[in-house]
Amino acid sequence: MTVTVTRKPGGITQLFNTETGRVTYKCKAESAYMQIEAFGGIVQFNQKGAIATVTGHITSLESCDVIKKGHSKYEEALSAIILAHKEFAQNVSNSYQKEIKELENKLSGL
Repeated sequence: MTVTVTRKPGGITQLFNTETGRVTYKCKAESAYMQIEAFGGIVQFNQKGAIATVTGHITSLESCDVIKKGHSKYEEALSAIILAHKEFAQNVSNSYQKEIKELENKLSGL
């Protein structure tokens, strides 16, 4: 069995089982939002350790809610997702910039 682990914005980790096709999203933060098409909207992870699982056409939620367009919290949730993506992108960019600088320093030392 092979499981691919990917960090996602908002403190969410994606676990993908290549044998079963099962995708599990686990919340590492106290709460988070994530758009997941299989659930037809935004999944609100209500606590640390909350899980959303997709296997084929079967979906399940543990300590999560689905917020669909038209829901009173939808705009707030979408704004939180945008902010989390911006922060995530900035952190990834900073990490790569640091790595590039280290490589340039090695090159200049040759």
